[in-house]
Amino acid sequence: MPIIDKKITEAGVLGIWKLTETVPYLMSIFQFSAKEKEEFIKIKVDRRKIEYIATRLLLKELINIKPEINYLESGKPELTNIQRNITISHSSDFVVVLVSENKIGIDVENIQRNIKKIANRFLCKEELECIQKVDNTQTATILYWSAKEAIFKCTDKDGVIFDKQIYIHPFNIKREGKFFGTLNKITHFELWYFFIENNVIVYCVE
Repeated sequence: MPIIDKKITEAGVLGIWKLTETVPYLMSIFQFSAKEKEEFIKIKVDRRKIEYIATRLLLKELINIKPEINYLESGKPELTNIQRNITISHSSDFVVVLVSENKIGIDVENIQRNIKKIANRFLCKEELECIQKVDNTQTATILYWSAKEAIFKCTDKDGVIFDKQIYIHPFNIKREGKFFGTLNKITHFELWYFFIENNVIVYCVE
């Protein structure tokens, strides 16, 4: 099974699954509950089917029991059979999951994803200026986007405006590291990041 990492982090237990399998193979090794079977047959796209099963197989490795996932009206997941918080993300290459007793958020993005054209929609003036000062603006832009996604997943607030309400404090980009962010200038977050293959993973705790 392609779980490529399971680690204890400052924010919780983090798992990484590389998406390489086919739908038939994953279906053959996954035991569906009645609820999961009902949800699964409604998924029409193979990629989403793969993500669905891989997420649950990965979660089982992290919490040592078969997970029961419910989705709130906001779209955020929750575990119903264990008292832990959960956050999930996926890119074209990976599924990542973080489980913790704390309020957490995680995001994974392919660093080649083209979002420069919309950068001014999720970055404030000061953040844009910081990004222009680094050698690789593409990587920096993705990293800032991923950080704001992680913070958004960490908060209970709806309708968050990324460029006005979430602020990422300046930091030097390395292969991995820690930095900080705020929401509405009141709520503070610690964030960590690292690169894996052609992706960056950012996770945070409030």
